[in-house]
Amino acid sequence: MKRDLAELSRNRFDLLVVGGGIYGAVAAWDATLRGLSVALIERGDFGGATSQNSLKMIHGGLRYLQDGNLSRIRSMAKERSTWMKIAPHLVHPLTCLTPTYAHPSRGRLALKMALGLNDLLSYDRNRMPDEGKHLPVGRVISKEECARLLPGLDIHGITGAAVWHDAQMHNSERLLLSFVLSANREGAVVANYVEAVGFLRKETTVRGVIARDVLTAQEFDIQAKVVLNCTGAWIDHLLGSLGKPAPRPRFAVSVGLNLVVDQVWEGYAAGLPSHSEKRSALDRSSRRSQVLFIVPWRKYSLIGTWHIPWLRPAEAFTVNEAVLQEFIAAVNRTHPGLNLSMKDIQHVHYGFLPMIASGSREERVRLVREGQVIDHEVEDGLTGLISLVGVKYTTARALAQNGVDLAVRKLGLKGLPCRTHKVPIAGGEIERFKEFLDTAQARRPANLRPEVVEHLIYTYGSQYDCLLDYLHEQPRLGEQVTEESPVLKAEIVHAVRREMAQSLVDVVQRRTELGATGLPTLSTLQTCAHLVGQELNWDAERKARAIDEVRLAYPI
Repeated sequence: MKRDLAELSRNRFDLLVVGGGIYGAVAAWDATLRGLSVALIERGDFGGATSQNSLKMIHGGLRYLQDGNLSRIRSMAKERSTWMKIAPHLVHPLTCLTPTYAHPSRGRLALKMALGLNDLLSYDRNRMPDEGKHLPVGRVISKEECARLLPGLDIHGITGAAVWHDAQMHNSERLLLSFVLSANREGAVVANYVEAVGFLRKETTVRGVIARDVLTAQEFDIQAKVVLNCTGAWIDHLLGSLGKPAPRPRFAVSVGLNLVVDQVWEGYAAGLPSHSEKRSALDRSSRRSQVLFIVPWRKYSLIGTWHIPWLRPAEAFTVNEAVLQEFIAAVNRTHPGLNLSMKDIQHVHYGFLPMIASGSREERVRLVREGQVIDHEVEDGLTGLISLVGVKYTTARALAQNGVDLAVRKLGLKGLPCRTHKVPIAGGEIERFKEFLDTAQARRPANLRPEVVEHLIYTYGSQYDCLLDYLHEQPRLGEQVTEESPVLKAEIVHAVRREMAQSLVDVVQRRTELGATGLPTLSTLQTCAHLVGQELNWDAERKARAIDEVRLAYPI
């Protein structure tokens, strides 16, 4: 995958996707699979903004039972199966539970009925050949078993727990990147660090965008018959550059935060009710009750998601101690036995999400729960422009399908059905994951440890052998970057040569898992900077600056 801006400027595309988060990445893959000529641009790195902040969960929609939204649950259950089918190396089953209480709507009987209905709505969830991806039926357990599974939880008032099964992303950054790689492999022209700064338009027809290379400040035009705006929380910011007439602003911005801490519980993700105090440490109005999840992920736990409204420009937000202390206080109210403090936080993921604007200065977070495809020809009289807005990984594929369906209709094309629900993404050509892993271990090179091969399979799937090719070229690339991590030096080189990494931050945070759970050590960063510098011809000063950039990318 090469960054070729000349290719962007000399073609007129059927579809230009602006925004390389999960929605834009899936949309580009979908449109390319249908045979459209596609371009995808992202002003930062792919997945470097909101999509980088994730609890790593793929939900089946159980929570929507309280709204009686059965069609929503059915849709999300199907998407959960689809993710495990098209990305079997990156999405795996996850067992979840939530406590039951004496309250009728949250009691054992009510939750047992809810689990039964949930299983009924996902009746076909196990219709895939890989039995390792099959999800058991839900069940209700006793108070004693709940205490055993979640040691340290205050079980006062708890009558038991409801247990159900969803899925988890092993690496959400690699999942997103795999869609970009897949689209590029099939012919899409993709580029990171390219910002849309305005639109090409003739009267009320949008014909593309004015783009700026963030790395050189050079501006150029990208022409397209249809532009798909997938910029997430920045949707209104981009639309504001249309000039007059411009679409009316539709959304406000919220911040979602997730904490990475040492593992709290192994094997179970727990959804615990959390209640905000009347006034927060930041003197904000109280927010409604929500559920905080404590999710086991690798050897750590993710806690979130904590949402706060943000009424100022996104770039003005910083993760500071006041914000984190507010979050920590909510966690400790939810699970007092955890007794979380600042020193326990290994890493903080945060990103900006579109929320419904109320017009009040004391906003509360009302996320865009249902994804939206906005046809600006119908809404604003602007042809050639569509916006896609959503906040969940789970529904990204389905919503992207709806957006590309609309684009295909606007292009006047027929007979181009969506295929993303059945075509594996890059690395996903695996029918039975456990068998594939066992075979790879049996064939592993003698100089690679079993945990390294397992890591390569979970990261690159069926394409893991492309990393092994580097070892034949340069045996030293078969060395681990650090003894504590299974990441190979070959992965650093591969990220630059084949995956469009432009900076050390790209490599550490989104191409490899070196920085997934916190700031790597200085020696690790120096090793990576040396490898990246060799590929990009960096001098000593540029390597030092790259290390500083990584440090600044970690809020604590």
